[in-house]
Amino acid sequence: MKLKFNISILAFAFLALLIISCNKSEDLVTADAKTGGLIVPTSGIPYKLGATPTVNISVFVPQGPAIDKVEVYNIYSGKVNGNSVNSNETLITTFEINGENVNQDVTKSFSVKYADLIKGITFDGKALPSDEGLLPIGDYWTLSYKSILGDGGNAVNNAKTKISVANQYAGFYQCTGVFTHPTAGPRPINEEKFLTPVGAYTCNIPAGDLGSSGYFVDITVDPSTNEVSFSNGIPTAILGSTTEKSYYEPSTGKFYLHYFYVGGTGNRVIDEEYTPIQ
Repeated sequence: MKLKFNISILAFAFLALLIISCNKSEDLVTADAKTGGLIVPTSGIPYKLGATPTVNISVFVPQGPAIDKVEVYNIYSGKVNGNSVNSNETLITTFEINGENVNQDVTKSFSVKYADLIKGITFDGKALPSDEGLLPIGDYWTLSYKSILGDGGNAVNNAKTKISVANQYAGFYQCTGVFTHPTAGPRPINEEKFLTPVGAYTCNIPAGDLGSSGYFVDITVDPSTNEVSFSNGIPTAILGSTTEKSYYEPSTGKFYLHYFYVGGTGNRVIDEEYTPIQ
């Protein structure tokens, strides 16, 4: 009986210590939050190659202890021989708060250009190219933020901004058109599609209304003529129409696509118009 009593006392003591430890951790988190300096920047931005002269970033500064200024740091990340690699870190810019957040929430903004994003960056032992068109799709910059407080302290924010390298055509579109089957006849297409960037001028799209069935194709825009070609059809070869031109219209951002693939009973013909969704 005495042994059982001692074990119960030990178990109770351990439980009490555990509760105290948990409460202490929660108190520390609360205390850290009270030190201030936390901000909320824009979380993600596509950097569309050839179509992003300026990256505009908004930063929400909640009311709290005075923030004097915010330092913004930059790291570039990508793949080298299939491995993820990060660049060195640079101070890309600083913007002033001047304690405006003491009495109210404040929203600030700042802008960076390509020259700012590559300045001082060394990636895989080299500087980033001056021609942004040479950047691989899928690489990205990460901006991190350090708040310099009015009392001389500082706070490193967990919230960051990811600026992903994309092309100018990537994004969501409303696709309308017709899929014409050689024996079953035509059926309408009306669905939202995402153009996934895979190169500076190339995107991958679902073929017709068969994306859920695994049919995809790459479209490539000739930057000098805006004509579109087709390649890498999955699961079968997909070809551009021999009678109608496929093209991109820069003034509206629309795509007009005409393509087909060969089935057992003849060609499956797809005619589509893509309208960008803002």
